[in-house]
Amino acid sequence: MENLPLEVHIAPDGEQALEFFARAETDPEAPSPHLLLVDLNLPKVDGLEVLRRIRASEKYKHIPAFIITSSDSAADRDDGAKLGAGYFQKPPNYQEFLKLGTFLKRFLEDNKLL
Repeated sequence: MENLPLEVHIAPDGEQALEFFARAETDPEAPSPHLLLVDLNLPKVDGLEVLRRIRASEKYKHIPAFIITSSDSAADRDDGAKLGAGYFQKPPNYQEFLKLGTFLKRFLEDNKLL
């Protein structure tokens, strides 16, 4: 796995992810995200809706976003691309999943976050 210098904040569902971004937008003491990693199948508010709402935010509308999901749906890929997000389909085995680090590192470099 890649050794990436990241501070990770995890929201267990889409509703809490939106609350995290709302706090970051209004509270100068709150952590300010530089990247969004989102699963499409989040409880309460799905990942695409989280991404749509974040894209509506003045402060975070251009934040680099990366979808990590088990979905192989062409519609999900298209919707993610329209929202400017990278896409990584979760593979069925652990060894293949470890390739996520390589994809994420390249994504961070492409977005000048590394």
